[in-house]
Amino acid sequence: MFAVASAGCGTTDVNKALLPYVIEAAAEQRRPLIIELWATWCEPCKVFEERVLTDPRVQEALRGVLFVRFDIDTARGRDAMRRTRMRGVPAVLGIDHQGFIRVAKVGTEPTADEFLVFMKQAHQVLDVPPPPGAGVAR
Repeated sequence: MFAVASAGCGTTDVNKALLPYVIEAAAEQRRPLIIELWATWCEPCKVFEERVLTDPRVQEALRGVLFVRFDIDTARGRDAMRRTRMRGVPAVLGIDHQGFIRVAKVGTEPTADEFLVFMKQAHQVLDVPPPPGAGVAR
């Protein structure tokens, strides 16, 4: 776990904002933050988008969170990849309001059931403050 810096957000559109602004928006909205790192050329990413994200149960589970996708082939996505120190896609991360990555899943979630298990875990850990000393300097 480590911190990914946060900064002033205001009324920024989170689907166009850099990760620090998305973190702040989640904190302002008092919603857990789940981000996905993906790429158009990534076959497992396509499976996740087409089979998992479209499932009505997943859509319902995502209603209570701020869910933001970052295409790693864009400047915004490369920035998120660098800040989170992820090395592969797809990756789904739960980030707390202080910018700490509290839960991460790298690799595909081929079924909605498996992703719902991840979401349950994310909700459990995102409701708890980070342990003392966890994280890195901005």
